Amino acid sequence: MDLTQSPAKNASPVSSMIPCFLRGFFENPLKVASFVPSSGYLQAKLSSLPCLQTARNVVELGPGTGATTSALLNVLPENSNLLCIEVVSEFVNQLQQMTDARLLVEEGSALDLEAILRSNHMSAPDVIVSGVPFSVMSPDEGRHLIQSIHRVLAPGGTFVTYQFRSSVCELAEDCFGAPQRRSFILWNLPPLELYLWKKQSDL
Repeated sequence: MDLTQSPAKNASPVSSMIPCFLRGFFENPLKVASFVPSSGYLQAKLSSLPCLQTARNVVELGPGTGATTSALLNVLPENSNLLCIEVVSEFVNQLQQMTDARLLVEEGSALDLEAILRSNHMSAPDVIVSGVPFSVMSPDEGRHLIQSIHRVLAPGGTFVTYQFRSSVCELAEDCFGAPQRRSFILWNLPPLELYLWKKQSDL
């Protein structure tokens, strides 16, 4: 486990996103993980993940207003594709203002991940990054999402999620086993933990 203490160099300004994020949180308390956007420290941790630097197809679940999306785009290859799936309409509008040819924004639930991938004709993702709060899902919803993530990931693909509680570890145990990496992000409001799993390659 490691501690992240240095923010991303190109981190999005949090203060400009707070009004939008607050509205999203109070209107959708069971869908939005926090009342403030992700910190630059989390963005730095995501940007440092080697799996993103060579990924061709990436999915982000629950990107919020796009702070983490910017961090992903900063490190993804020029020939990559990033599909963001967000359920809060106001956040979707914010994401759609980002101008990057690699980015596709879909309004919908992470629970419909497989259908959304099919409708966009997207190949198996190399990486799935999730900010969806598993701790506020029902156990059935949480297991459904984990199983969907595992099914659609490319062999050898990576599942990354950042959470305020560790309930995702129990939900992921049957499909992924124990996390291969855990990083505590102290300088976030509130503090959270980043988890990483690898899907086994086909034999």
